Amino acid sequence: MSIDHPPTPKPLLCPGCDLLMADVTPPPGHTVRCPRCGRRLHKWKTNSIEKTMAISLTGLLLYLPANFMPLLTLDILGMNTSSSLFASTLSMFNQGQYIVGTLIVLCGFFLPLLLLALIFSISLALNRGWRHPWVARALTSIHHLREWAMVDVYLIGVFVTIIKISHMATIYYDIGLFCFIGLVLSTIGALSAMDQRLFWSRLDSEDDHPLSVSDRAVTGADAGLCLCHGCEKVVPISSNGAGRCPRCGEQVHLRKKDSLNRTWALVITAVILTLPANILPIMEVDYFGVPDRSTIMDGIIYFFQEGSYGIGAIILTASILVPLFKIFGLILILITIHFRLPGRRRQKTIMLRFIEFIGRWSMLDIFVIALLCALVRFGFLSTINAAPAVFYFAGVVVCTMLAATSFDSRLLWDATTSSNQQPNDYAAT
Repeated sequence: MSIDHPPTPKPLLCPGCDLLMADVTPPPGHTVRCPRCGRRLHKWKTNSIEKTMAISLTGLLLYLPANFMPLLTLDILGMNTSSSLFASTLSMFNQGQYIVGTLIVLCGFFLPLLLLALIFSISLALNRGWRHPWVARALTSIHHLREWAMVDVYLIGVFVTIIKISHMATIYYDIGLFCFIGLVLSTIGALSAMDQRLFWSRLDSEDDHPLSVSDRAVTGADAGLCLCHGCEKVVPISSNGAGRCPRCGEQVHLRKKDSLNRTWALVITAVILTLPANILPIMEVDYFGVPDRSTIMDGIIYFFQEGSYGIGAIILTASILVPLFKIFGLILILITIHFRLPGRRRQKTIMLRFIEFIGRWSMLDIFVIALLCALVRFGFLSTINAAPAVFYFAGVVVCTMLAATSFDSRLLWDATTSSNQQPNDYAAT
């Protein structure tokens, strides 16, 4: 007489701490979180594919008017000037800031279009039941690009610009501004509606073999398993510790290769660039031919003196506090690993995720300067130009973002975890 055994649950690895758990599917409205580091592993989203397809299509339809129709029109003493978002994006090239201009074009113009196009194409393909290899590659690209498409940061930059120039000119809001607001909401909505785990499950091969896991294993490394960084599929560790993911084709490593060295190098570079970014002038304003240069802190003081405390606080946070917090936070985590300090690992992992989340918002000042350079062009009366600190500040933003994404948070747990710790199965809220 044969006995039917219950199926072995699929293993689930936390991307944040490598904790080995039994995979679970949360009920609608619930979220699965790692019990050790608190990372969200999965949230149930209803009708994800259909919602994502509809919202991303809306964003694509709004993209052209949002970028090429006039955004704002300024009037000073009967002199009018207006600019589209695309013209503002290119303004840094007119200032000779080609590297910064390239960064703005990528983050504010090209990557948002690419992101929406990929989201729509993937959701359409899955809705139609297509399983072409390009779908997996496109879905992996979204994972890598979503933090660099900064239309939401750009929109806040537009609002800051409006407040900054409201005292010097009459402002007329053009159709491009309202289309851009719709574009930003569509992009955020499409990313929020995506259930990436559901999307990837539609691309799983039917002949996937179940993975055997030892009952004594605590982490994926203990069980001989690792996680693909592209699609988060659990795969066995090959004999040389690396290989290709069978689902998305990404290179798989037990831990990110040279993670600590790259992170240290990027953090040190950011520290070096921080000094000129804050000391040198970042913007030059010409009034009747007389230039007036200001640093980041000068701009913050100006807003406080004008009574715009909210905008001043936003710029102070995004331009001064956030870069410093990212640098000191990453240094603290790196020192923790170097000296194997066991305390507050969960809090430090949460801090790292927060650093990853806020990193892109430091681009706010760059977008504001690009908008001002494009809008305030009144010849001898008033003109705004970029100053040398723009380059260094952009370098700080890019280096800290790359440092956060290059760092492998599982190294924090590897360096401070004892082998006799046992995990819980899962945590659902």
